[in-house]
Amino acid sequence: MREPSRYSYAGPRSNAEAEGLPRFYRVIRERAWLIVLCTLIAVGAAVAYVKVAPRTYQAQANLLVQPSSAGDPVLSALPVLHSSGDPTQDVLTAASLVTTPQVAQAVVRSQRLRISPQAALNDVSANPIGQAGLVAVQATSSTPRLAQKLANGFVTQAIAVSTATLHAAISSELPGMKAQLATIPPSQRYGAGSLGQQVIELEQLLRQNNPTLMASATATLPTSPSSPKTKLSLIAGLIAGLLIGIGAAFGVNAIDPRVRRDEQLRELLGMPILARIGRERRHGRSTPLLPHDLSFPSQEGYRTLRTTLAARGSSESGAYLVTGTGPSEGKSTTAISLAVAVAQTGARVVLLEADLRRPTFAGLFALTDFVGVEAVLGEEASLAAAVNRVTVDGTDLDVVAAHSTAAEFVARLSYESVRRLVSEARAIADFVIIDSPPLTTVIDALPFAQVSDEIVIVARMGRSRLNKLVELDELLRQHGMLASGLVVVGESNRAYTQYGGYLTSTPKEPAPEPTAGWAEPRVTAAQGGKRRLDVSSLRRSPGLGTDRPRGGTSGP
Repeated sequence: MREPSRYSYAGPRSNAEAEGLPRFYRVIRERAWLIVLCTLIAVGAAVAYVKVAPRTYQAQANLLVQPSSAGDPVLSALPVLHSSGDPTQDVLTAASLVTTPQVAQAVVRSQRLRISPQAALNDVSANPIGQAGLVAVQATSSTPRLAQKLANGFVTQAIAVSTATLHAAISSELPGMKAQLATIPPSQRYGAGSLGQQVIELEQLLRQNNPTLMASATATLPTSPSSPKTKLSLIAGLIAGLLIGIGAAFGVNAIDPRVRRDEQLRELLGMPILARIGRERRHGRSTPLLPHDLSFPSQEGYRTLRTTLAARGSSESGAYLVTGTGPSEGKSTTAISLAVAVAQTGARVVLLEADLRRPTFAGLFALTDFVGVEAVLGEEASLAAAVNRVTVDGTDLDVVAAHSTAAEFVARLSYESVRRLVSEARAIADFVIIDSPPLTTVIDALPFAQVSDEIVIVARMGRSRLNKLVELDELLRQHGMLASGLVVVGESNRAYTQYGGYLTSTPKEPAPEPTAGWAEPRVTAAQGGKRRLDVSSLRRSPGLGTDRPRGGTSGP
């Protein structure tokens, strides 16, 4: 058996290489649908809130606070707002005088409102406006008129209640002061600071409001609701939707690390992509697809795989193993289509089913009463007896299938039995294509990889997991092997549409000569009557398996 031909590559890259802004942009691009969905839901919720939320209106009136000085001989003994030396504290004290049950009762009574005093009190707040000596009295209601009435009413009645308290205090003090004034000689009753002057000032206070509180600004009728705020709600919904969507995108990306683009494979694994296969509609089929079931782009993809592998090898026969990381990734379809593509060149190909746990070839090729591969592995029959000649799309293949009971033989599978089987297949055919089970799931199939010349890993877009691909690559390295490259299944066929239509149309003129630097592999005769791919006339085109240098034998 010849030494395997491999591309040398650095192996799995650190996740740190994919960090930063490029990774952020890629996640956003891949999960854009999720971000848009979250944003639409959040904005829709904001719109629904704006539509169904009750409308509230807010009105504001301002109360001016002018506390009396501590040295005022008239007001110092009266129940008015006295200066504490701290303007902020004075305003806070004034604010507390506005929202009291007495004021609320006076507002409801004076405005003839059909709400309780407590309900009115709950709808009003009084807060200082900085250090300007003002108290903002804000009222919130379901109607603009009621909000205006409450704001103005609480300012007016706060002054009225405090004034009534002041007048009551003056009325109780004034008779005694007048009696005392009568005992003083007329010439000494009046003058600056005299008792008569205090009586005059108190009598004036009985005819005016509390001098320490004054209405600074009255509330106007609100023209628009204060809640819900339509623009603010929509902007908040938009921002919240974007943040939730971005968070969900990274969350889904973390818990569902599936292959979404081939750049992920190159960044994470660092191995070449041998071919890209278009997305196919399986219509509920769980069995592998045959070449005639595939679209033109997919068929071209497998021809590309054939040519790439031929360009990497030599004129000797080779054993190609096709594997993956899980079921339903296109592994068996790739093995069959690759075998047909190689056989179409005239080479003899043995298609070997190594997936003993889930064999599908017997049903796919309608094989009955045949010798299974497990019998050859157990030395119960020769390979020649197990070979079944089938014709696929006009191309002959030698198929060695497994019975449905072959899983019982897995426990007895050994390297020597596998090596003998593959050696016998090499002896009768030019190329051996091995359909292997997923090696990360079925490790007992590893001997098939050890005796193969090329190992092809199949990865399906949206299904294969990146961590499983890394696990498979590490498994091969631990056993001294390197994968030849990847076949990416499930790419869009859109890019091939025009090309496919051109090649499948009926030519009216002779086909043009191949462009310089390219030629299809030829089939030549060899000793023993076998036919093989002759790659001596094949020149690789740019970008076809040339992105990495040719290496020697595999190994960590």
